[in-house]
Amino acid sequence: MGKAFHEFVHNEPLMTAGIAWVVAASLKFITELIRTRRIDWERLVGTGGMPSTHTTPVVACALSLGLVAGFDSPVFAIALILAIVVAYDASGIRRHAGEQAKAINSLIQDLFGGMFHKEYKPADFFKRWDLKEMQTLLGHEPIEVFAGVVVGIITALVVHFRYGYLFEQ
Repeated sequence: MGKAFHEFVHNEPLMTAGIAWVVAASLKFITELIRTRRIDWERLVGTGGMPSTHTTPVVACALSLGLVAGFDSPVFAIALILAIVVAYDASGIRRHAGEQAKAINSLIQDLFGGMFHKEYKPADFFKRWDLKEMQTLLGHEPIEVFAGVVVGIITALVVHFRYGYLFEQ
């Protein structure tokens, strides 16, 4: 167990990804606090927001792998492709799913708030179908993903060039 734990905590790409996630989540929390002037603890672990906490750690991990294993290594290639897919997914598919959820929630609000079924409330609809209101903050605007890429790159460079000695075996 001791050797495995030592290897785990001395895995620079893994620790860099973890640090990058903490940095991105903290920045997202602070950004939301400044923007809304209220504390929203969900921003630490929730989806959406600036910067992307999906993109940041995978970019940091990919760059860290390149720095440690070499930019010509197969493991870097895999990490880079994964980072591209995650960034694309965060700014594309997941963002559009969030926009569709907003539209569906709005449609339900309009139906129950308008002339249809005046005796029912939107909560009744969700209860009847054993649903929760659809989550709308699923993805990221492209600028949020770009910020995640930048934070990931900066984190990987700082960890490697300033604290890389901590990970030497």
